[in-house]
Amino acid sequence: MNEENINKLFEELATKANSDDAVNKAEVETLRGEIADLRDQMARKSQTKSHTADITAQDDDRLAKLAFVKGRYAIEDGDVKATEFSRLVGEEGGNTVPTVFDGEITRGLAKLSPIRSLSRVVSVKANLERIIKMRVGGAAKTKAEKAAYTLNTTDLFGKLSWGTNEIVDQQRHTSWVSDDQESILNLAAELQDSMILNIAEKESDLFLNGTTTNTVQDVPGLTTTRMGLLAQTALTSGVTKYTDVFGQLATVQAVVPVSGNYLSDAVLKLRSTLHSNYLQNAVLVFSSDVELALFMEKDENGRSLLRPADASVAGGFAGTVHNMPYVIDDSMPTIADALQDGTPAILLADFAKAYTIVDFGTMKWVVDPITEPQYVKYSARRRVGGAIVDYKAIRALELVTA
Repeated sequence: MNEENINKLFEELATKANSDDAVNKAEVETLRGEIADLRDQMARKSQTKSHTADITAQDDDRLAKLAFVKGRYAIEDGDVKATEFSRLVGEEGGNTVPTVFDGEITRGLAKLSPIRSLSRVVSVKANLERIIKMRVGGAAKTKAEKAAYTLNTTDLFGKLSWGTNEIVDQQRHTSWVSDDQESILNLAAELQDSMILNIAEKESDLFLNGTTTNTVQDVPGLTTTRMGLLAQTALTSGVTKYTDVFGQLATVQAVVPVSGNYLSDAVLKLRSTLHSNYLQNAVLVFSSDVELALFMEKDENGRSLLRPADASVAGGFAGTVHNMPYVIDDSMPTIADALQDGTPAILLADFAKAYTIVDFGTMKWVVDPITEPQYVKYSARRRVGGAIVDYKAIRALELVTA
């Protein structure tokens, strides 16, 4: 049946509807039903799905995961829309994995990469640049009525351009997978979770220790900053809550005694150097080794100075120290490593204001079921950048030997 058949039925319908014959009038409703049925059949044939019009979004997801596990050629033309199945090939390489994974990947990385979950994240298609402002000197003043104004505050404007790093992970698995849908779903989920975990761990290391440089223009004496929060140039002299030197991480030093408590007081000292504008949303970041040392400090009666919080909800804060929430990031150094390398053991910041992470496009996935018989290779790539944009919103604690 086609459009011509429908038109003929419409003509017959009109003729019978205008007839005085009761039988003809009774047939009108039958013709209406036939027309409606024909329209439904044509609609089903015009749909992009090749098997049935009743394939739901859940079916699309299953087919997409099948493609992820077995490779592109496991899917017949029309089973999944092109926009759902693959992205256009960019200059940096192709992408053959469905976009239905994007949301899961983003949520997974936010949970597994502590600095990402705390910071401001921007997604761009090209390099990111932004204007930065630094106060060179001066402060607001008062004046008498009708007295002259005096220039008292001088601001300096420069430009910050993010550098990039590409994080990659590749896995290889046997190509045989059961056609059972549940098996395919389970394997796809396992592969995805494993690769997200690997990339998140590398991301955490880059955001803390990465030496990739960001370009700085029009700031006297400064041409670059580094991606890693712990790889910044430290400023240890005269740090107060008003310290704000772009390109230098304000750092408080705490002396580690041969025995006795020191960390709890050091955290309080660190807190005192962060401006009150940032304290409300400030979060401590340190390793589980530092957490253990903090909660093992005791008073003269053997009672813990700090009490561990109840177990946290996944993706939430681990607890509080002096009413400040903290998260554990095991890419942060242990106490022994911090003493040996001179890197900060604790960070305190309003990370959403202090640090901006840039995602250059989405996660890139490639499935290769061809180059190595009996195996399917899964490759994932993610291009990221990171930079401190407000040095007044972050403070670091460095441990030094007595």
